[in-house]
Amino acid sequence: METLLEKNGKVIAEYLTFEKEGRGHSHNQWEVCYVIEGKGIIYSGEEEIKVTEGDVCKIPPHTNHWMKPEPYMEILLVYSNSK
Repeated sequence: METLLEKNGKVIAEYLTFEKEGRGHSHNQWEVCYVIEGKGIIYSGEEEIKVTEGDVCKIPPHTNHWMKPEPYMEILLVYSNSK
């Protein structure tokens, strides 16, 4: 994981590489996921979203979510208070 942008001590954007399934977690903000390379599944609440290179996925605040690469996925994450 690499922090790309911070504002007032809060992370705004991150770059992540997944080679194994992540762990469930949630945030207080919207999370916008852009798949840079690879493919996999993003689990968001009860939803299972199959993603591949170029796809964008929005995860609402306070929603348990995690990523599962198949077999590898690079993602850009941007956090926001609005959609």
